[in-house]
Amino acid sequence: MDILQKQNLREDFIENGFDSYVFFTLSGKEEDLAAELNNKYEEIYCLVLRKMVHRSDHGRKWDEEAVLIKGYVFVYVPENYDIRYIRSDNNPFKILKWKLELGKLFGEDLVYARWFLRQNGLIGMSKAIKVNEKVKIIDGPLAQMEGHIIKYSKRNRNCLVEVEFMNRKVETWLPFEWTDQNYIMDEENEKTEE
Repeated sequence: MDILQKQNLREDFIENGFDSYVFFTLSGKEEDLAAELNNKYEEIYCLVLRKMVHRSDHGRKWDEEAVLIKGYVFVYVPENYDIRYIRSDNNPFKILKWKLELGKLFGEDLVYARWFLRQNGLIGMSKAIKVNEKVKIIDGPLAQMEGHIIKYSKRNRNCLVEVEFMNRKVETWLPFEWTDQNYIMDEENEKTEE
């Protein structure tokens, strides 16, 4: 199945609904499993959660993608799809089963799965400004997760975010970049462009 067909399937799931599961595989094999299942089954959409990260080495700085939750592959299927028949020829996996017998996501876990699908699995760069010497996220994925930010590193331009997913607290550093746009804060602390 080609990339365009998979993107159309993703858009269809976003518009019309889906069931979602998490498959657990060996750390470092996430991309292999997702690619194999995406090629083998045209009616399912698999993605690995990735994030942008800041890197530096001897004064040279760059941004690159890294796996967000090692070993996890999100699987999106049509509603009432029987996932028991999904098989991998090359990559061992198991269906994570936390709350329901077959592991179908619901509640907050499903909310995250929807958000990840809209992001197409990539948590990109957020934008931030300084307000009274504090970091204020004004745009990007971190703006939607502001209540989950537990620590800032202004020097390294990262935020430590904690979310609970599948009965487990997950902490990860997500990047932001400073913006030079002129913003002022109104009385209700909402962002407005000057």
